[in-house]
Amino acid sequence: MSSGLRLARHAMLLAALASSVTPGLAQAQGLSQLLGGGNGNDLTGDLLRTVQQRLTGQSTIPSLQPDVQVQNPAVQQGPQAYGPPSAIERLMSARAGQPIRQYGYEVFGRGAPVVVRQSGALQDGYILGEGDEIVLTLRGQQNASYRTRVDRDGRVVFPGLPPVAAAGRSFGGFREDLEDAAGRALTGTEVLVSVGAVRQIAVRVTGEVNAPGLFNLSGLATAMDALSLAGGIKNTGSLRDVQVVRGGRSFRLDLYTLLLGDAAGRDIPLAEGDRIVVPLQTSAVAVVGQVKRPAIYELPAGQQATALSVLMAMAGGTEVRGSYRYSILRTRDDGKREMVQVGAGGSATVHDGDVVFVAPTADISLAKVELRGATTLNGSYPLETVRSLRGLLASSDMFAPAVGRPLPYLLADAVIRLDPATLQRTVIPFAVSDVLEGKADVALQSNDVVYITNVAEMRYIAHKAGDLQRNPTRKVNDHPDPVAPPPVPDANAALQAQAAALPPGLAADPRVAQLAALQGIQLPAGQPGGAGQGAALLAANPAYAAYAANQLGQQSPALQDQGPPKPEEERLNPGIVAPPDIITAQDGSTARADDDQDQAMALPAGAGPLSASQLGVSQAQHSRRPPLRLFVGLDDDTRRLLVGTLTNYHVTVVGEVNSPGDFLVMPGATLDKLVQAAGGLTPKVDLHAFEVTSADIDNASGLSRTVRHSYGLPVAQFAQVALKPFDRVRFNPVFSDRDTGDVTLSGEVKFPGGYEILRGEHLSSVLARAGGFTDAAYPAGVVFLRQSVAESQRDTLQKEADALERQIISIVGNVSGKVQVTDGEIAYVTQMIGRLRQGIGPASGRVAVHVDPREIAAHPELDLVMEPGDQLVVPRQPSAVVVSGEVMAPGGIQFRSDRSVDDYIAMAGGMTEIADDDHVFVVQPDGSAIQVDGGGWLSAAPKLAPGSVIVVPRKLRHFTWDSILMDIIQVTSQLAITGASLAVISK
Repeated sequence: MSSGLRLARHAMLLAALASSVTPGLAQAQGLSQLLGGGNGNDLTGDLLRTVQQRLTGQSTIPSLQPDVQVQNPAVQQGPQAYGPPSAIERLMSARAGQPIRQYGYEVFGRGAPVVVRQSGALQDGYILGEGDEIVLTLRGQQNASYRTRVDRDGRVVFPGLPPVAAAGRSFGGFREDLEDAAGRALTGTEVLVSVGAVRQIAVRVTGEVNAPGLFNLSGLATAMDALSLAGGIKNTGSLRDVQVVRGGRSFRLDLYTLLLGDAAGRDIPLAEGDRIVVPLQTSAVAVVGQVKRPAIYELPAGQQATALSVLMAMAGGTEVRGSYRYSILRTRDDGKREMVQVGAGGSATVHDGDVVFVAPTADISLAKVELRGATTLNGSYPLETVRSLRGLLASSDMFAPAVGRPLPYLLADAVIRLDPATLQRTVIPFAVSDVLEGKADVALQSNDVVYITNVAEMRYIAHKAGDLQRNPTRKVNDHPDPVAPPPVPDANAALQAQAAALPPGLAADPRVAQLAALQGIQLPAGQPGGAGQGAALLAANPAYAAYAANQLGQQSPALQDQGPPKPEEERLNPGIVAPPDIITAQDGSTARADDDQDQAMALPAGAGPLSASQLGVSQAQHSRRPPLRLFVGLDDDTRRLLVGTLTNYHVTVVGEVNSPGDFLVMPGATLDKLVQAAGGLTPKVDLHAFEVTSADIDNASGLSRTVRHSYGLPVAQFAQVALKPFDRVRFNPVFSDRDTGDVTLSGEVKFPGGYEILRGEHLSSVLARAGGFTDAAYPAGVVFLRQSVAESQRDTLQKEADALERQIISIVGNVSGKVQVTDGEIAYVTQMIGRLRQGIGPASGRVAVHVDPREIAAHPELDLVMEPGDQLVVPRQPSAVVVSGEVMAPGGIQFRSDRSVDDYIAMAGGMTEIADDDHVFVVQPDGSAIQVDGGGWLSAAPKLAPGSVIVVPRKLRHFTWDSILMDIIQVTSQLAITGASLAVISK
């Protein structure tokens, strides 16, 4: 192409650029054909691309994103966590007597991806190389953008500009040369030079790295980037002598300068063909003890020793300021090691393989006092400012209650003092309230601990003190076991251990198998009968063995004194019983319980082996509150001493206070403070006469005399009554004529419901308050129930059940081979015993009463005195008489006044063959029973009334317990008839 044609095309192109017309894509393509395109290496091709960009609104300049993480080519990554100890770590740990690791490998011993900058200007110090992309942007007379790369000759060539050398030069110097060349060639045009894409370089990493090899990195990468891609440095490699080999030169990189923040520390930028070599570690020393960074430190390359001061600087110095002792464990030339004491000046020399020990020369705090416990200002105080308790406990604000913290108890606290001569601790009790009021003070000494108790701790100590006072034979264990949470016991294993400790003769006891039959427990399959049944049952079910021993009165020592798991406070103070509001689960956690009721061992009836839960073994399934934390900040011995000392200041308050119980007060404490600690007096307290019982102890004579004082004081004068340890204060309630509890009237009274009664109030008075009877009432048939009578009836039934059970066990235990009692017969009798024990029977508490006002007026002694819980049921007028028992058709028959007992029995079909016509009796509507034939009771037949019950019993023969063995059917019939008779009477 001739030069004239090129100039013509250039002119047309510039005219298109200068025009304000914006042709479409088709016009741009036509213009390209007109100009003949270009090969992309001359100015025409570049201008053509610029025109196409302007015409189409597109740009070939890449839009660079902000900094992104570029995952370099996958390499085998090193361990992501600090690996196992190296040989030098094991060696140094053995010499130091404690585990110790090498410094720096937790940072440089693992691999990581490399973050490559994708945006932002490069620094002028960046060294250009082959492959870097240079972007030339023109603004002004010419507006264009050109891109080209540094060629193999190390030059950058732009159309119309002279070549500019780039490879090996800093970007800042190259930019100045290119801007000068473009400024001379293009007048009136602003020139901007930047780096587009950065070249890729290949770097080889060898030596002690986790994944050596050849890696492709960005031209911006450094030696640290290459080490990260190589998986990090092994703990056998050197961190202080990493070498970057470039051509014939070698650059040394000390990674400690980067770790320790040395201002001279610099990373090394990489170039194409660099080789990074990580040699083996050559020399190292260790430092342990009271330093900030105990570790194994590598010595600089080529050094076999360093100054102690340099090593301490690498270790960060000592933990805190103070006096320290420096010792060096050295290895002599003959291989033996020796400990050398050196000065603290740091002038000593530490050689390869040495271990430096840094220990304090003294750790004693002088002239300070500790405040602990239930205060908001716990901590250390200088003795010079708090010479006594008044100076330390200056304000009551430091005891203000806080949410989530126990309430302070200011009536019994302590100063815990260490005797400097004997190094033994003593406890000096005091009351914070007396100190705040100026009544008491204690001079403090260095290292005193002032402990303020809280309410929970006071209750714990006071309960222990009260228990010791009520049980003086109980002693505290002087040689406690080591304090440790007990293992969670296994219920089955515990039962097996209990069964193994049972008396040897229990298995041979013939009553064991019979007890099993009473409970419906079957003999294990394949076991023989007869005398071996007891042993088979005990062997198959150790849980039943424990029950059988308990029932037969042969409980083993292993089953005795087995209380609930001990709480943490009791384990910390052996021999101390926890308060009843503290329980501990099997996992060792301590919680409060609302009550402390013991669970009785109960064996339910049923076939098969019994589980531990069926035998009442506690599984600690209590609803728990937050665990208690008592005596926080005190060691075990101090806790025990504090508890033992404060138990000597125990008092008890009972009666009409809101929170009665055991408390702690100092000698001379007044009654008003104790009452306040007990929650104050109740409204029913009798201040006319309350008593204080004291113990007048004479230590010299070894005698104690009880002194009781009675007071009649108003609350305002309680401060006049001084208390002493072991006092017992009793507040009685005022006497009231109101009885405790209500009585209930129901049925045919005008105003049924519950009525409170006065002491000695009669039934007629309560009936009058209830409005009297209605017109439909039947006073002769009232049912009067009394709780005290029901309790007496139940006690009688329980005694009868016990007597029956003892006789049955005696019979089945001594049964001869001629007579055998079947399991069904025993089960029937046992069922009857169970019904008696469960209260199924006539234990209603009914009392026959007279409520007719005319009868009461004539006989005032019939007017019953009411008791709390009494119930009176007034029925309606009945119209029938009930015939029950051994008649052909039991049931109700309409009442007629002219009918006799025989008439009603005849209307019920007459008696059966087994009826006992000599013992027919009538239950009157008021609950009383009258024999029909007199029997020495009455001379005339009873008078029947509506609602009466005629009972025809079964004919019975006199029997003894020996006769049961001969005729078990007759015995069971006798029990059934007796039970039926009781059921009829209770109606």
